[in-house]
Amino acid sequence: MKTEKEPFVFLRPCLIENGGEFNGYVSLPAGHPWYGKDYGDIEADVHGGLTYATEEDGRWVIGFDTTHVGDENREWNRDNVKREADRLLEQAIEVEFHEKREEGLHWYQPYTEAVPLDLWEVFRAITYESYGEVTHDRLMETVASHSRISDKLDAYRIYDISYGFKPTIGIRYGMSIHDYFSTFITNETAALFNLDPLNRDNH
Repeated sequence: MKTEKEPFVFLRPCLIENGGEFNGYVSLPAGHPWYGKDYGDIEADVHGGLTYATEEDGRWVIGFDTTHVGDENREWNRDNVKREADRLLEQAIEVEFHEKREEGLHWYQPYTEAVPLDLWEVFRAITYESYGEVTHDRLMETVASHSRISDKLDAYRIYDISYGFKPTIGIRYGMSIHDYFSTFITNETAALFNLDPLNRDNH
């Protein structure tokens, strides 16, 4: 279920002859780092590059089209455009998390050897640990589950506490020393998602 604070995907029919069936869009809430930016100023990896960015009903909508050279020979149907739009959505979410991490207002290390981690990679690792794969839908479930606690989250790796073979990852959701929870992953998962920044897991 979408809220006004969440970015979301939608499609519109492509009206240009010899183009694909649809164009893809992501609707961003106020406060998103891309809000108000021209499409040429947004760094996003999407088919043909972004070609649309404007305000619609108090939100900032960015999008791409399927009217590029060669598109008439490609299968830009609903499913393929939706997949590409979902990929754009993932980038928008990642940028938002990165922006919040950079603000640094909610960062607090409860352990002397805690090392900051990429929160997005932690979410991907948690998803992989639970399902054995990382799909868009399952990743978004992980993000939504943790984001219900707070919209200000940071992750860190704890090296000074041993829990056997599983590395300890802390996710912080507030300024109090108690406002965090720990999650455990295997060494193999930590290696896959670069969650051993000090390279200690196998030493």
